[in-house]
Amino acid sequence: MKIAFINGSPRKSKSVSSFLLKSLQEKLPGCEISDGWAGPFDAIVFAFPLYVDGIPSTLLRELAAHERGLPAGARAYALVNNGFYEGKQNAVAITILRNWCARAGLEWGQGVGVGAGGMLQTVSVPVGRGPLKSLGRALDALAQNILTLGSGGDIFTSPNFPRRLYMIAAEIKFRMTVRKNGLKRRDVDRRLEE
Repeated sequence: MKIAFINGSPRKSKSVSSFLLKSLQEKLPGCEISDGWAGPFDAIVFAFPLYVDGIPSTLLRELAAHERGLPAGARAYALVNNGFYEGKQNAVAITILRNWCARAGLEWGQGVGVGAGGMLQTVSVPVGRGPLKSLGRALDALAQNILTLGSGGDIFTSPNFPRRLYMIAAEIKFRMTVRKNGLKRRDVDRRLEE
């Protein structure tokens, strides 16, 4: 089976999208994986971060450029991540991609919305364990559908980690970033005059 992986993150190899694609690839033994649009392929997997409830503009340009000439009947899948705790925040972006797939002649397979994307690369546990247990189950279900060229309902995951602690950790990271850039918290809250 030939599968195309499309990393729609502007950060490419250093992104959470790249991490998710690598984690998924481990669950697709014996498949020929290509990075990019080169066909023919049986399935295509899009991975990208959520940008204002939608698809990043860099990926939108790629979608527009490749809308014609895709393999008829190929099945499309999506891995969408965000920095919110809840994976369901990705529902609109998955719907946008599903609609584009219908227009491009691709069959829709399944979407997975992953919450707490910023945390995925910072924890030192394998996918499927600890705070990444739900993500592991979601990737297993997605991989099974890809291997059978099947389809399923969209899956939305949040980390197996208390929401309150996630929010505290995010706030600490935010403050460290503010300081690293030579600012103070009041600078972030300041409003610009028109």
